[in-house]
Amino acid sequence: MSSKMEKFSVLMSVYHSDNPHYLDVALHSIYDDQLVKPDQIIIVADGELLQTQNDIIGKFISHCPNGIAELLQLPYNVGLAAALNTGLEHCRNNLVARMDSDDISSPDRFQKQITFMSTHTEIDVCGSYIDEIDPVTETFISTRKVPLTHNEIIVFARKRSPFSHPSVVFRKNKVISVGGYPPFRKSQDFALWSKMIVNDAKFANISDVLLRMRTGNDMMARRGISHLKYEIKVLGYQRKIGFITTGQFIHVLAIRTFFRILPGNFKKVVYKIIRKCYG
Repeated sequence: MSSKMEKFSVLMSVYHSDNPHYLDVALHSIYDDQLVKPDQIIIVADGELLQTQNDIIGKFISHCPNGIAELLQLPYNVGLAAALNTGLEHCRNNLVARMDSDDISSPDRFQKQITFMSTHTEIDVCGSYIDEIDPVTETFISTRKVPLTHNEIIVFARKRSPFSHPSVVFRKNKVISVGGYPPFRKSQDFALWSKMIVNDAKFANISDVLLRMRTGNDMMARRGISHLKYEIKVLGYQRKIGFITTGQFIHVLAIRTFFRILPGNFKKVVYKIIRKCYG
C-alpha cells in the first residue's frame, strides 16, 4: 500500500454525433469541478468533428493550464475501441480515468478513486456506483449499484458487465498487457474486463455515486434485435477465451434474446426491475 496519491490521465473519445452541450458539460466536470485535478486529459476525435465540437474542445484546451489537455485527431472514424487504444498510447500516466463525452463526473470522483488506487496497488480496475439521469433535464432516474469486491465482481461478470465503463480508473500497464480494448463496436469494455479476468487482474468498485450518466428507459427500450448481434459476438469471444462455458453462453444468450425481442413498453418495465434488484 502507498500513501502518496498518484498522477493520472483522463481518456475521452468524441464522435461527430455527440451532443455539443453535453460535451461541454462533460469536459468541465473532469477539470474545473474536480477537487483533485488530472495531470493530463487526452481527447480523441474519432473522425472529423462538427465545428461546434471543435470550438468547445479548443476553448477547453486553452482554458486548461498548458500541456494538460490535448486533442488527438484521427483522420477517419475507427470506432470506440480503436479510438481508446490510440488515446491510451498517449497517456503518460499509469493510472487512467475513463470518461464519456456526455456524462458528468462528480466533483469528488477523482479524489476518491485515485486515493483508492494509490492505496490499493493490487487493484487494476476501480469503478463506482452511478446515477442514471434524463439526458435533457438531468433529473434522477435510478442508481446503478455494482458489486464491490473482487470475488463478487468475478461472479457478477459471468452474466453482466460488472462496471459502468465511464466510471472506471484502470492501470494502463495491465490493460496494455492484455492487448487493450478488443475490436468490438459495442460492449468492448465488457470484452476487456473478461480478458483481464482470465489474465488474473484484480477489481473493485466504490460504493459512492461518482458519475451521472445520461441514459434512461427509452434508450434501453430502443435496443432490439439489432443490438443482439453485437452481444452475441462478445459472448462468443468470452467463450473463446475461456471466460464462460458453453452452458453459460447458451444461458446468457437465451436471456438476452428474450429481453431484446420484448416490446418497448415491456422492456422498460423489465429494465426497471433489473436495475432495482441487481444494479
